[in-house]
Amino acid sequence: MKKTLFSSFLFLLFITFISISYLSFFGYETDRFNKIIKSQVKKSKYNVNLDFKKITILLDIKKFVLYVKFLNPKINYSKVSIPLEYLRSDIDLEFLSKRRLAIKKIIIATEYLEFTEIKSILEQFNLKQENFKNIETARFKIKKLNLEFDKDFKLKDNFNFSGIIDNANIKLLNNYKINDLSGNFRYDGDLFHFDKIIWSLKDKNNIDKEFFDGEIKVKKIKKRFEVNLKFKTSNPSALPRISIMNYAFEKGKISEINTSFLIDEKKNITFKKFSIIDDNNTLQVKDLKLNNNFNLINFKGISVKTSIDNIINNHFEISNKDKIIINGKIFDAKMLIKELSKDNKKNNFLKSISKDIKIDFNKIVKGAKFPIKNFSLIGQINNGEFEKILAKSDFSDNQHLDISLTKDKNTQFKVLEIYSDIALPLLNDYKFFQGLEGGKLSYVSKFNKKDSSGVLIIKNFKINKAPVLAKLLTLADLKGLTDTLRGDGISFDTLEIKYENNPSKMDIKEIFMIGPSISILIDGYVEKKSSLVSLRGTLVPAKTLNNVISKIPVLGEILVGKKVGEGVFGISFKIKGFPENLKTTVNPVKTLTPRFITRALESAKKKDPN
Repeated sequence: MKKTLFSSFLFLLFITFISISYLSFFGYETDRFNKIIKSQVKKSKYNVNLDFKKITILLDIKKFVLYVKFLNPKINYSKVSIPLEYLRSDIDLEFLSKRRLAIKKIIIATEYLEFTEIKSILEQFNLKQENFKNIETARFKIKKLNLEFDKDFKLKDNFNFSGIIDNANIKLLNNYKINDLSGNFRYDGDLFHFDKIIWSLKDKNNIDKEFFDGEIKVKKIKKRFEVNLKFKTSNPSALPRISIMNYAFEKGKISEINTSFLIDEKKNITFKKFSIIDDNNTLQVKDLKLNNNFNLINFKGISVKTSIDNIINNHFEISNKDKIIINGKIFDAKMLIKELSKDNKKNNFLKSISKDIKIDFNKIVKGAKFPIKNFSLIGQINNGEFEKILAKSDFSDNQHLDISLTKDKNTQFKVLEIYSDIALPLLNDYKFFQGLEGGKLSYVSKFNKKDSSGVLIIKNFKINKAPVLAKLLTLADLKGLTDTLRGDGISFDTLEIKYENNPSKMDIKEIFMIGPSISILIDGYVEKKSSLVSLRGTLVPAKTLNNVISKIPVLGEILVGKKVGEGVFGISFKIKGFPENLKTTVNPVKTLTPRFITRALESAKKKDPN
């Protein structure tokens, strides 16, 4: 009897071992538990209906858990059908003794879902609508969603998921939009991770800027968000610009952007680091803090190294402590004069900065063949704008550049004064001065937030191959002067430009040029909104003008001439149109205006005061 019982026990033990081994290694397919599983799921408070054909059971004897894989699963959540690729539930084996289903975990993988179709489901998870209201369209697939439950089948907070997002279009601030966003995503606890992202950013001018190889990590820390972001682009227009600097990221070359920043509860942004790097350029920023309007609050330091055509044109450091200190080997100042002359009332980015500033550069390049050496500047910034500047530098031992900026406290006008022993480095950005050689320059500009005026004087210079002047001389049939212009150039004693600026147009009060060969007087205007140019003027060869000045007492004969055909002094001309399509007309003049004669006499007197 004992042998029989022992043999039966061993047989049962063997059968149990074989069953457990089979369940552990191969699993068991059945529909026996369909009814109880569907019933328990339906009773849950999650408003879920589950349908399936069969289940496959696999045993994990160490964890005392059954892995239940559902075949042909179909799920309906809050009356929304969700197409599934995979559904598995981990069931605690205590249900065998307590006759109670104890689901520990559910693992889900879906087919591709349209965001608009599952938007209502997201609202069930207490996600604020503002978190996804800007998502216009998106298509995504959940590769793995892990949901863990307690003994009362209550969902724990430690769920995680991963998947693929495709063709997402998202509205951003200030008329910006992300198009065709694609990549992988993963959420685990408080960390959201995107990688292998590609997208294009459409700006307010409807221009697409493409990015690729992106990676984003977003971690929630109490009421703050910590973001790590890196991506690449081969589109230079996609990269940020600093208006006062001249630099360019080359088209076709890959630039990598890497940043780490915090967003606090007030939506202020603190960039711990920010860098843009390619083969020839490096721009790095430390501890940059912006407010919720993306205006600067503070920064710690900036490092810049850029190249154009493989030649280094910027290499300097900026530190921000008690005062702002900028020093380095070289700075490309091509945009400097334009920026100093602006009063950007609409730009509040630097408004929080009010400090003294000190700048030292070994060399400054200005796009001309005359490099500026030993540049030194001290100044004062108030609410993000230069209020005081005193700068000195050298072209050579006896050729210098001086710049000053002051503010009249009574009128609130700023006064910018520049003196340069060489004119070209300060003028080569302007098409009007194309072909100018030599000369000494002085410039005074007064401006406030609305209006500005200026006087530019250049002494003892030459103009060579200037297109506008060449056209005038050709139309006036002044062949000798045209040939001179194309050869050694035409010399001038003085050029004086007086202008006034308002929000709608630039009034050119006077452009007066006088030299040994020719004299010109011009006035007119340029509309800012349309860029329409309208100029009129008089051009007189020097021989005729000298005769006029020498015969001033006999005005009648000069102005009308003694005989028919006499008294033709030069030409009057008009230049009108848009910059790309200027039209020029000329007519002979038989009289000179008193204004022209007065200006010629003033110039002659200055040249020969005796």
